[in-house]
Parts: sequence; C-alpha cells; structure tokens
Amino acid sequence: MRLIERNPRTGKCLCGLVIAVLLAGCQTVGTKDTASINFRIPRGSKLVLNRELTIPAGVAHVIFQQGEPGPAANEFEVNCRFEVRDLGPRVIHPDSFLITRWSSQREWVNEPSTLKFYKVFHLKSERQVDIMPMTCQIWSYPLIGRPVTIRQIQEALGGYFTFEFAGQSPSE
Repeated sequence: MRLIERNPRTGKCLCGLVIAVLLAGCQTVGTKDTASINFRIPRGSKLVLNRELTIPAGVAHVIFQQGEPGPAANEFEVNCRFEVRDLGPRVIHPDSFLITRWSSQREWVNEPSTLKFYKVFHLKSERQVDIMPMTCQIWSYPLIGRPVTIRQIQEALGGYFTFEFAGQSPSE
C-alpha cells in the first residue's frame, strides 16, 4: 500500500492493469475446430442445400438425423428440423442460404431430468424466401449434456447440406 500512497501514478497503472486482465478473462475462446462447443460461425457463412429436398403433403418441415431426412426423430440423438412457412407438398431446390444469425441455447424439457441443447440458424435466400429458422437439437441429462457442435449437425444433415464458413477454405 505504501507504494500506491507514495506514487499515485503507480496506483492508476496497477488499477488499469487489473481491469484489463479481468476484461480479457471475459473473452470467449474461439476455435476453427467444428467439433468444439467453442466454434463460432463467422459472419457471412452459408448453409448450402446440395440436392433437391421434398417436403411431404400436410407438413412444413423435414427432420434430419444420421444423414437422412424423415418425418420424426429420436430426440436423444442430434437432429435438425428444416422448415418452410407453408404446408407441402413442396420441393426445395439446391440453394445457398446465408446464415444471418445463429444462437446456441438450452431449456428444460422435463425438469430436473431432461435438458434440450439446441442451435437455431436464421437462413436467408434470394430465391426461396419462405425458409424458416433451422433448429438442431439433442435432449440429454443435465449432468452429462453438452451443446450441439457443428460437426454433429453436419453428421445429422449428411450430404444434403454443407456449411461454407466465411474466411475458410472448404478443406478446413
């Protein structure tokens, strides 16, 4: 304390250093590893539909799990719900959807035993304007559950969709 009392500049400098260290500790660590829960989707990234996708009559969505589309899913395995505004039948043509924003969330399904971990992707296309946000999720037990990773989502979507991350080559 005597050092600070004798030289007020040292005290200000020390105080500034402490604040800088505390603020740096609040930073989220990013990574290029899509298997990490810390992967951040860069602004300008796209989700590309590689082949035609048929939405059956009477529904407005298709659920993907283990690389295949279907009407329903095992909620305890990663699955993605691709949705449009109006009921089918409908064909979605290959397209590139801009990911305008995304979020990673969790909520109780059945408290205290089951949590839903999910990511929501807001998609935009100039040609197909009625695309709704895509949700990818997994239900899990609170003590062992983890957020869904992009690699898990890619496995659920299979060859139907691929991510194109802005600023990265396709091989990364």
